[in-house]
Amino acid sequence: MKTPRCPLCGEELAPSVQSYGFEYVCWKCKWQTASLCPTRQGAEKAAQKLISKFPPIMRVHPGDKLHDKWCGLVTVESVDKEDCVITVRTVKGNVFRTYCEDVNEWPWEIEQE
Repeated sequence: MKTPRCPLCGEELAPSVQSYGFEYVCWKCKWQTASLCPTRQGAEKAAQKLISKFPPIMRVHPGDKLHDKWCGLVTVESVDKEDCVITVRTVKGNVFRTYCEDVNEWPWEIEQE
């Protein structure tokens, strides 16, 4: 399973051991899952489940690959969460802006290398 990333800042979340179990924490912005699980694997699954409830624009980050309906497989360059615009680069190197409604498959829906 891929390491979960913070839906707020994009940093990788880290497992944190508390007195009664595990949770996942972003050490950069201090976001945390706030649900304790008895195992690290359980905490990771709980983190993934919570993150999946966030809108897609908050879960896509620079470097991710997605499938745009106009250009196929592209790499995310930057994300404007307020305007819901994603700047992407095609395999030929062209850079353009796309919108959430133009995404056919998000990174978690396609195979990541």
